[in-house]
Amino acid sequence: MTRSDDENVPKSALWPSAEFVGESVALKEVFEIAKIVASTNSPVLLRGESGTGKEFLAKLIHECSSRRDKPFVKLNCAALSTGVLESELFGHEEGAFTGAASQRAGRFELANGGTLLLDEIGEISAEFQAKLLRVLQEGELERVGGTRTLKVNVRLVCATNKDLETAVAAGEFRADLYYRINVVPITLPPLRQRDGDIPRLAQEFLQRFNSENGRSLSFALSALEVLTKCEFPGNIRELQNCIQRTATLARASVIVPPDFACEQGRCYSPLLKKAVVDRNSRGAVHGLARDEIESRAKSADAVASAPEAAMREPGLIDREQLEQAMATAGWVQAKAARLLGRTPRQVGYSLRRHGIKRKAS
Repeated sequence: MTRSDDENVPKSALWPSAEFVGESVALKEVFEIAKIVASTNSPVLLRGESGTGKEFLAKLIHECSSRRDKPFVKLNCAALSTGVLESELFGHEEGAFTGAASQRAGRFELANGGTLLLDEIGEISAEFQAKLLRVLQEGELERVGGTRTLKVNVRLVCATNKDLETAVAAGEFRADLYYRINVVPITLPPLRQRDGDIPRLAQEFLQRFNSENGRSLSFALSALEVLTKCEFPGNIRELQNCIQRTATLARASVIVPPDFACEQGRCYSPLLKKAVVDRNSRGAVHGLARDEIESRAKSADAVASAPEAAMREPGLIDREQLEQAMATAGWVQAKAARLLGRTPRQVGYSLRRHGIKRKAS
């Protein structure tokens, strides 16, 4: 985003919510990438654990883009059947199915000219993946029960906490759809990696609680120190709930350590942390397990395959995306990995597979 672009963006759009308060390096990197991406129409894939603020970042990208005066429309794809999802996204004609009493525009139509966020994209069925791919490729659709083809111009942002690479390898997610939505991946850091941001967020959430409830609570320094030591596996959402619960039950105007559930032996966060760790160890939340990545890289280096077959390898980064990321990162491999939401090992492997020569920064 250029300086003139920044001047034209409302200041409130740069930090649209408390979820992006913070000064950590990890957050600044995400924010920097988001501002760059916002100046284009490229599809974005937001990745990260549940509660890290993917929906808020999607809105940030929209509000910092040239589409900010157009609609921002969102849909959570989880637990929706193919029929319901098709109707929600494409709309339907009157009488298209039982209960369709009138014509209804779908989310793609409603977002025309603006941005559409598809949350939990990894949960859509194989049947609907093919239908969605057609819209993304051709920019046109038909309402359920209709015959008229509608053109749509939508900036697509998808979000997931699922390991899509493993899903592609298992045949659960189409590789062509994966490459279509994974143009610019951005990985949001968990709260435990945002050094120093927990106290800032806690103060912001407490201020919000005070404003909404006519209170004037504050934190003792020792209370903020307790929060800083917590890992919050539920991330920002869990921290917000913690502050709201503590503030609601606080017996004095200054919140002290004994006011927290964790200090009373009533915190369920350790159980959640164990569940997250167990899930991460199976590679189910985000990213391939380290040993699996190494195994795939070694196996791919040992077997010479045709270029066409290489492009179908789930762990292989698209050549065009890789070259663009490397150029943006000044040919620094670690920075390019952060831009792509991959590991440096995956970037190095993909550079070798595509035969791309590294340049000095």
